[in-house]
Amino acid sequence: MNAKPSYLGAFLKHPTNRMALLASGVAAIFASIPLGWTGLALVGVVALGTEVLAALAIPSLPSFRAWVDREQHHQARAQRRSQLVSEVSSYGDSNALATYQHMFNRVQALYQTAGDSRTTLTRQDVEKLEDLTVDYLGLCVVSLSLKQRKDHASEEVVVKRIASIQAQLQNPALPEDEMRQLRSALAEYAEVMKRSRRLAVRRSALEATLMSMPDKMEEVYQLVITSPYSSEMGSKLEESLARLRIAEEVAAEFEDPESFAFDAPDSVMASEARPSRAQAMQRASSRSTTSR
Repeated sequence: MNAKPSYLGAFLKHPTNRMALLASGVAAIFASIPLGWTGLALVGVVALGTEVLAALAIPSLPSFRAWVDREQHHQARAQRRSQLVSEVSSYGDSNALATYQHMFNRVQALYQTAGDSRTTLTRQDVEKLEDLTVDYLGLCVVSLSLKQRKDHASEEVVVKRIASIQAQLQNPALPEDEMRQLRSALAEYAEVMKRSRRLAVRRSALEATLMSMPDKMEEVYQLVITSPYSSEMGSKLEESLARLRIAEEVAAEFEDPESFAFDAPDSVMASEARPSRAQAMQRASSRSTTSR
């Protein structure tokens, strides 16, 4: 989450405030011509007093705070868009970028429509759509990452290792310590397979969302363009946005994309070859107790 913005800092950096300070400086210079240092000091005191009063009042105004929040949101969205576009480009998926660009162009056209005073479409409505285009890029990155990890994974290897462990467990002469480690490894492999199947289902839902989002965005665009002055625009647009917000629900399913991999078995195989740290500490403690 973005840190709360500094409203006082935003006021001091606002172009209007800077222009007022510049105008005060010019006025002070002109006042110093006939009045000397007295005129310069007089204008400076008035300008400083006005600046202090404005700094105390303006940053607390709800309208000014709303403007600062919007500006921060726009900057964060632009930064995230740039990062996601770079990531999608690194995967070499030109189709996803082309689809995003088409959606982005539709949003820009809707901004122009929202500028018409006769339409009920507002810039806030269009900004929600622009946020969803950035969400689309985020889902593309998740999908490409999962696909890449899936391509490098080998379910057959995991199945063979499970069969190998099960065969070793059939040996009645197996020491209890090794049997415990093999059972632990078998449980880890089973969890890997279960997690893989779960994420495979979620990935299917993600791919379906990625295919439907551009079409739903096109439906919103056609709705606005065909009836820009409709009095029911607000309710229809909200219904369309509700269908598009499924992207947020799908993205929540992938909070831990690193779990979609068969990397865990490699570490498990290592644990088969050596005791765990907890087991080693337990044995060390036992030896220490025996020595006493």
